Amino acid sequence: MIIQELKDLSNLTQFRFEVEAWIRLVEFLNTENTHSKTRLSEVIDRIQDKENLALAEHFQNQYIIKDDVYDHILYSLKDHLHKWKEVQLIQTKEANEEFIKIQKNLRTRIEFVEKDHLVISKDFNTYLITMSLKCF
Repeated sequence: MIIQELKDLSNLTQFRFEVEAWIRLVEFLNTENTHSKTRLSEVIDRIQDKENLALAEHFQNQYIIKDDVYDHILYSLKDHLHKWKEVQLIQTKEANEEFIKIQKNLRTRIEFVEKDHLVISKDFNTYLITMSLKCF
């Protein structure tokens, strides 16, 4: 029984570190999002055709959506971290199972956010390169 309790506590501790790493990741992605919006605003001034302006608007909308997504997921992560402290105090099987279920859900959301960020960053950089080639 004691060995199982130590194992559960070790898993919960690992989960806490995982959530803390996710918080740092999402804060970083949020900062990157801000930099991309700044870069986009610099580029918009040089756009001369409607097609590229439409693409710029598309990216702007994506970045606005990302701001909201990052805010929501940060709230969820911080709330989960707070619940982790409660689970440590309660230490019931039901609380642990619920905590693990939420952890898995958050892991899935983080994986999606990470992949989505990479895709939009790649697309945006491709767009900027295309814009640069048209200017020269």
